[in-house]
Amino acid sequence: MRIKVPMTTADLGPGVDSLGLALNRYLTVEVGPLATDWHVEHNLGATIPSDATNYIVAVATKLAPDLQPHSLTVQSEIPLQSGLGSSTAALVAGMELANQLGNLQLDDYTKLVLATRTEGHPGHVLPAILGGATVGYFAQGELYASGVVVPDYRVLIYKPTESFTHARAMVNGPAATMLLAAWQNGQVALAGRLIEATEVTTPALERVRQATHALDIYGTYLADTRGTVMVLVPADMVTDLTDVLGHMDDLTGTYEVVEIAPQGLVVE
Repeated sequence: MRIKVPMTTADLGPGVDSLGLALNRYLTVEVGPLATDWHVEHNLGATIPSDATNYIVAVATKLAPDLQPHSLTVQSEIPLQSGLGSSTAALVAGMELANQLGNLQLDDYTKLVLATRTEGHPGHVLPAILGGATVGYFAQGELYASGVVVPDYRVLIYKPTESFTHARAMVNGPAATMLLAAWQNGQVALAGRLIEATEVTTPALERVRQATHALDIYGTYLADTRGTVMVLVPADMVTDLTDVLGHMDDLTGTYEVVEIAPQGLVVE
């Protein structure tokens, strides 16, 4: 059995912790045979535990304390501490591990509520479980969630060489509402400008925006407080943008282009 959870982004301009996208990079948990103790083989580095204290296992055994230990193999394409949902993916994977091995028969809404209560907001949780583009609101223990229709975007992720810690942008309710309306009406440029309508910035963000604005591409934002830059790029503009970025010698970080993942959590 394999459990797959997509990478996510959830700080889309005015939609902080509310709007989210699933992206086609994944955390995969392969469930091996029964074992005397939990053992997790993974590619996440020496600081991540390989025993029962591993976060995926800890989530699973908290939800289903009587689970029999197994050997697990975890492979992740999601960078850690980059605002791209690595901890959410591990949380969702742990919940699904408990659901499958413990035969809990949790439905999607229950998974969404449990994960949102743990995270405190639905921004990453909804796309991780449902896939695609999502919007959610969590208050007084109640979760409200919906899918969202967005333009044919690709997402460019730029990781600067240096990190610049900054304050988080606050949610702007009217701007987030306008952003949803712009998406539904196919107003791509307006949607991009609304995503960029925040006062928080970094040198890398400003430099990337110089390139995107020169091509009339709007929708560049920060994925986290450490400076990962995200660009929502119309599919037909990806080559033009990557060509321009490739000629900007002062952009010394790395970038990749990913697609929006239409499906969230999958068990194979």
